[in-house]
Amino acid sequence: MKYLAPALLIAVAANLAVAGALGKDRPVHSKQNWYEEEAPWQEASVPLIDYPASFDWREIEMPGEVKQRVFIDAGSIQIGSDGVTRFSLRQLSSKGAENISREGVHCNERSLRSYGFADPEGKRWIESTKAKWQKASFGDPFRQTMLKNLCPDGLAPRNAEALLANLNKPDARPRKK
Repeated sequence: MKYLAPALLIAVAANLAVAGALGKDRPVHSKQNWYEEEAPWQEASVPLIDYPASFDWREIEMPGEVKQRVFIDAGSIQIGSDGVTRFSLRQLSSKGAENISREGVHCNERSLRSYGFADPEGKRWIESTKAKWQKASFGDPFRQTMLKNLCPDGLAPRNAEALLANLNKPDARPRKK
């Protein structure tokens, strides 16, 4: 019995030492009360960019069921502090019809939205009146491919260079059927 107290004290000290060693790489909560819920995400109010004098289109390879060709303007990529990546998108139909829009992707939410559409003759953007976030569903090969290319590792890219490097990487490209 007289050895039980020192043995118990040694066991508790060892447990504390091991717990401290195991927990040293864990992230530290920055909030005072970690059990309180964080405020819901809110998108920053970002105006449409000026209409560019020229575009630097980079093609994104799409799966066979997506009939249009899709391009991103490398010079228009903006990584927002709100976690939204904004860019200009060009869709070219097989018949040659062109649609240029200003788009955004929120990687954490796996959703995309349109901010406006190009008026190439007037050299301006026309703001979308029905801009809302749309989740990418598994049955939507266009949005799924966009997310794979625009969200390296499922996360918002660090910068425009990281996003451009991810475009059409073998693991970002859709599988051909």
